[in-house]
Amino acid sequence: MSQLPLDAVLAEYTGAFNAFLTEHALPWLQNRSVPALAGPMAYSLDAPGKRLRPTLCLLAAGADPAARPFAPVYYAAAALECIHTYSLIHDDLPAMDDDDLRRGRPACHRAYSEWAAILAGDALNTFAFELLARPYAHGVGAPAHDLPNLADLVRILAEAAGPSGMVGGQALDVENEKTGVGARLGEGERRKLLETIHLWKTAALIRAACELGACFAGLSDRLSMRAWGERLGLLFQMADDWIDATGDERLAGKAVGKDAALGKLTYPGVYGLSAARELAEQCCRTLEAEADALSPGPLAAVDARSVWKRLPRYVLERQS
Repeated sequence: MSQLPLDAVLAEYTGAFNAFLTEHALPWLQNRSVPALAGPMAYSLDAPGKRLRPTLCLLAAGADPAARPFAPVYYAAAALECIHTYSLIHDDLPAMDDDDLRRGRPACHRAYSEWAAILAGDALNTFAFELLARPYAHGVGAPAHDLPNLADLVRILAEAAGPSGMVGGQALDVENEKTGVGARLGEGERRKLLETIHLWKTAALIRAACELGACFAGLSDRLSMRAWGERLGLLFQMADDWIDATGDERLAGKAVGKDAALGKLTYPGVYGLSAARELAEQCCRTLEAEADALSPGPLAAVDARSVWKRLPRYVLERQS
């Protein structure tokens, strides 16, 4: 198998996923929704982004990005992106992080209105589970008996997105921002709160992406993919905090330098810039070593193990 540059591999999967959105998910959304919802939902879902979560799902499933028709796992990948997008819409609202810029263009509540953004986020949250179930209800791509157990998929996604996952982490994050609870804790407790926030807010959905893909690949050792994905999610957050503390708004596609001003708990803020960077480097090296033991689904035309081994450095060194 050839070893393509990682950028090329990821671009191929991102392109395939974006094609799926354009050809299937977005038309279905628009045909089933009133214009007042369809507009802001499509605006946010179709915005340029890294598509990390759906790409991880497709990689773990061993999907061939060149294959048509699209495999059923694309619906799970789209469900992940819907959950992630709804969280960004709500994160940007004045009551939350109050950001005007997202993915290099006006945030949803700026392009439309606050009420439209709130409802679009609500709708994307539930639309995600419609997408997840679509191959089972409509026989898309394969008979239902050849697909993973739908109850398992629903549990994995709901657990990652809900009160003990992404939304729970957001609640801890906003509570700290509004009340300053973290500043009143000792160093050890503050570091523990920081890790809990980001294990839930960021890492849970990235963990779910790897685990959902492993389900579609029929892997017996899903727990290794789950644990690796969770650690990758923490690394992603460490890199995100670094970008906010030191990055360029033009490259990041969003406002930078806001976390410290809002009193958020961040890795640079809690550990200091130098120690936070070293912590991220240690996490990256651990992920690279653990990638050797992963058994992701068979990928077409690329060295699967090499892709997973190279992903942590890619996540750490990104600028957006």
